[in-house]
Amino acid sequence: MNVMKRYLTEAQQGELLRTINKHAGLLARRDSAWTRLLQSTGMRLHELVTMTVGDAESALRTGHVFVPKERRKGYSRGTAKDHSYLVTEPVRRALLDLLAVRREQGHADIMSAPLVMSRKHVGVTARAFEQRCAMWAELAGLGEKVSPHWFRHTRAMNIMRRSTSHDPRGVVQAALGHASIASTGIYTQITKEDMDAALREVDGQPRLRKRELRRAYEGRVGA
Repeated sequence: MNVMKRYLTEAQQGELLRTINKHAGLLARRDSAWTRLLQSTGMRLHELVTMTVGDAESALRTGHVFVPKERRKGYSRGTAKDHSYLVTEPVRRALLDLLAVRREQGHADIMSAPLVMSRKHVGVTARAFEQRCAMWAELAGLGEKVSPHWFRHTRAMNIMRRSTSHDPRGVVQAALGHASIASTGIYTQITKEDMDAALREVDGQPRLRKRELRRAYEGRVGA
């Protein structure tokens, strides 16, 4: 798997959320909220699936989304550790929105109940999250079968691009809870967008889209 192809660019992130937010109804509002939560934390899907109302309420009080090692990757091998995600303003808004949607769905604030509920009044499954994510990505015209795990890579790439820290890799490691700094090495690879932008800056050449290149090729070879 080429991880560097499985993240959303800045433009794609915006287009995905705009597409979801254009639709009315509780399910669209719910999907917008959990999409923003994943984009703003980099949580793994299993961590979201197992998140409860109590976890959300605690996060809003303490300023950290706590994920116990029992819910983290590697627990069965004995390598998992407790982790927490900082409640930044986007995370806070997403959590508040998810709690509000639950109440509008008619669910009481039972601390042990799942945070994200389905139309069948049970917790949303991992498979259902994947299906909803793929559906919205298709509607947004992203041209890829996007999965919730893409948001974890997207969070890492956003940190690498936006952070002014002298050690952005270290920030990614801490924020995502990677066991080793080596796990973040993939995010230091040059991306196609960065390469194209750098070369255009050097040579002063405007970007040509692939479809324009295709038309030029077909005109040249008589296809």
